[in-house]
Amino acid sequence: MKSRSAQLSLTILCFLLGLLLVAQFRTQQMSGNSLLAASSDDQLVIISSLVENNARLRGEMEALEKQLNEYQQATGRARLEALVEELNKVRIINGLVEVSGFGVEVSLDGPIGVLDVQDLINELRNAGAEALTINGERLTLYSVIASTEDGVMTINGTQLSRPYILQAIGDAETMETALLRGGGLIATLTRNYEGLIVGVIKRERMVLPVYKGDIKFVYASLIE
Repeated sequence: MKSRSAQLSLTILCFLLGLLLVAQFRTQQMSGNSLLAASSDDQLVIISSLVENNARLRGEMEALEKQLNEYQQATGRARLEALVEELNKVRIINGLVEVSGFGVEVSLDGPIGVLDVQDLINELRNAGAEALTINGERLTLYSVIASTEDGVMTINGTQLSRPYILQAIGDAETMETALLRGGGLIATLTRNYEGLIVGVIKRERMVLPVYKGDIKFVYASLIE
């Protein structure tokens, strides 16, 4: 919408500038014809009026050119700001920057499976989590939760130890409601795993670290 508005404004300014140039040309043409038929005194009046009109038109054209430049610069700034905003979103999604905000902290102490932890992460994302960590390890689209042959849980290639602490930045009320609803995921986990202790706490401010792994594209490439 901003781009269309700027383009429309530029078109109107260019149109007005053209009208001024045409008006100046016609004024000079008419004044020239009148000048030939006028007396000496009248010629002086016509010349003086022509000079004043030319000065006024030049001032109006300069003002319009200044507005045109301002609109062009504003459009450029708007595009740059939009690009920076989109870039920052991508950086947050990929865990390339440290982020802070309010949200929930979920603690899991006791026996639990890898797939169940992944289900919990998906539940938080579905409830609007914008950034996640588990035991201080930033979760991205490329993060994989797995387990070793000894049954030790790993994330991003790093081994995790109990208790497992999930931190999620987002709407704390929505995420807490999704997690603690009757018959929900946490209720199912505590029923299926004897001895599993689950805690959900709302936090006013959490700081989530940068993703420590490398993001490499092997098969995907930009379309030229």
